[in-house]
Amino acid sequence: MLDCSLYGMRPWGHHLTNLIFHSVASVMLFLALRLLTGALWPSAAVAALFAVIRSMSNRWAWVAERKDVLSAFFWTLAFVRMRHARRAGALRTMPAARRTR
Repeated sequence: MLDCSLYGMRPWGHHLTNLIFHSVASVMLFLALRLLTGALWPSAAVAALFAVIRSMSNRWAWVAERKDVLSAFFWTLAFVRMRHARRAGALRTMPAARRTR
């Protein structure tokens, strides 16, 4: 509904939103793989393949396929968040009652 409020029924805006979500998901995948593995070039290669293969299949180009673009976005966001939670020592800062489970 936000897209319709911003762009109306003009398709370029809906495609632009999908493209932005796909681009951010590709960058976040690179960051997540880089943080999890520590390998720069393999992480970049996997993220580049993800970006190219997904765009070649036109998932970001189809307005009706927003669910695929959003699922990739939130999937990569979860990986980045998981790594930052590990790095921040989230388990060490939990209350003692929750740690015993």
